[in-house]
Amino acid sequence: MDTILVAIDFSAASRTASLYAASLARAAKAKLILFHAYMLPAPVSEVPYVIVSVDEMQIENEKLVRSEAEVLHRNFDIEVEGIVQIGLPSDEITSLAAERNAALTVTGMRGAGGIDKLIGSTTASVVRKSKTPVLVVPHNTIFSPVEQIVYASDFSYTSSQDIFKPLTDLAGLFQSTIHIVHIRRTDNNGKKEKEELAKNAISSLLGNIKHEFSVIADDSIMHGINGYIEQHSVQMLVMVAHKHSFFERLFSKIHTTAMTYETKIPLLVLQDKI
Repeated sequence: MDTILVAIDFSAASRTASLYAASLARAAKAKLILFHAYMLPAPVSEVPYVIVSVDEMQIENEKLVRSEAEVLHRNFDIEVEGIVQIGLPSDEITSLAAERNAALTVTGMRGAGGIDKLIGSTTASVVRKSKTPVLVVPHNTIFSPVEQIVYASDFSYTSSQDIFKPLTDLAGLFQSTIHIVHIRRTDNNGKKEKEELAKNAISSLLGNIKHEFSVIADDSIMHGINGYIEQHSVQMLVMVAHKHSFFERLFSKIHTTAMTYETKIPLLVLQDKI
């Protein structure tokens, strides 16, 4: 984990994310990139007013990013680079993460509800568009060593060492235990052989990293995962985003109209979209 990119917008939620990212960077001896993308305000009134120029906005934003970078460098003793660009934030974030070969993109989260309300429209877009792993940090998170990780799996696909690398890197860094949690519908008990094959495949990918499996019967994926997290001391939830994915189904409007789920721990989204 050489480079961690954190998207900032100078909000309280974004500062929480940058502090969390800085703690990870210090633990991993990684470089931290603070990135702010902005768009010019569009006139919405017939009343004349002074429009700030692009140059003025760029200079002001660079000043703010530089100030935050200096504080993080001083407090965490890590290398911090600040970058400011104009453009659609989600596009600029995903583009820069790919360009800099970031091991992780960190964003803040505020609110609760459906995916867009849960983590904000920009963060939701980054999760959907990114081919870089994305770590979403809730607004009230205080960093602590990631000793217990829940990986929510539907056992319906094969994965690879490359996709799992951010997870195994984190687990190796903190000597974590990974809890692989599968939610099985209560009326679907005939797939135990498939589940065993999936367990063996995941165990092979995780190697010597300490891990254990839990299969939970529940008609609600979110209820089952949420219940497991509440019963265990967990510092991170991990999911894999695919094309037409488990992640998309999990946070679809169909599910969120039937239940509410408020993520209280960081959510790491691994990417399988190539």
